[in-house]
Amino acid sequence: NRLIANLNKKQNMAQTEIKLKIRIPHILVDTRGASPKLLEALAPGLEHLDARVHILGEGASHLPHVFSAEEALEHADMWVFLGKELPSDFKMIAERGIVPILQQGSHKEASNYLPAKEEGNAFLFQEASEWHVYGSLVRALENFAFVYDWKSIKENTQSTFS
Repeated sequence: NRLIANLNKKQNMAQTEIKLKIRIPHILVDTRGASPKLLEALAPGLEHLDARVHILGEGASHLPHVFSAEEALEHADMWVFLGKELPSDFKMIAERGIVPILQQGSHKEASNYLPAKEEGNAFLFQEASEWHVYGSLVRALENFAFVYDWKSIKENTQSTFS
């Protein structure tokens, strides 16, 4: 009886399928209207992130590029705007719940996300330097790891900018 019980247990364990859902963030770096030097300075850090990074616009030819904003909309979780002015498709990006990472002052309604208060709708960097951009990007990636927080910021993004 014990032998049969152990065999049944082993069979059940073998038949049990464990499914893990691994969330890999997709980051789009939008260089339209930005200095090419900024992307070149940022590129070495982008290569070491645990994320899929694509570029929209010019520069960093060694990194993968997308052909259009429409193509990028399919997968992006975060959209890094390196230009001082937001592109005309910003509203469409926000409507999809893609979280913006942008320079402070680029949009009058953009506010830095504060996870403890669940307030804010973007991750803001103070100036267009590789260190400020990278710092905001790392903050966004840290929050992406927490499903509830990420859902909260996506909803804030959609309700504010749509």
